[in-house]
Amino acid sequence: MIQRIQSVFLLITAMALAVFLGTNAYTRTLSASESVIVNPYHVLHKVGTLGTEKPIFYVAVMACISILVTIIALFQYRNRLRQILFVAFNALMMGVTLAVTVYHIVKDAKQVGTGGEETYEVGIFAMIIALLSNYIANYFIKKDEKLVRSADRMR
Repeated sequence: MIQRIQSVFLLITAMALAVFLGTNAYTRTLSASESVIVNPYHVLHKVGTLGTEKPIFYVAVMACISILVTIIALFQYRNRLRQILFVAFNALMMGVTLAVTVYHIVKDAKQVGTGGEETYEVGIFAMIIALLSNYIANYFIKKDEKLVRSADRMR
């Protein structure tokens, strides 16, 4: 049934991934006119009105695939083993997406200039929330499967 607790956590996962797609993950302000912004689409180094952009659209593609897998897993409630499989694959995709995002923060954004004010934005925290809620959903799916198996043994 869709009204189970794991379905709520899968919805939270999908919403957090959508927030990740719509917000910045990292911002570094080097001066009043120079900043570096990292989001799922690009690493942008702005100097005044000019800017250089490194496209990292594959991070957004991986996040979109994770949203799609989350929605598919949400509707696999009749086959819990398949739902566990989708949730596990989703955890892998989100882990890779988070790792690649952190890699671009460390290698591209932090290498530009020295000093400045660094802030991790909502996007990176949304990805962490998505990973945690995906893990909790997996826990409750396994718990349901264990309960069904124990009821089958009693018959």
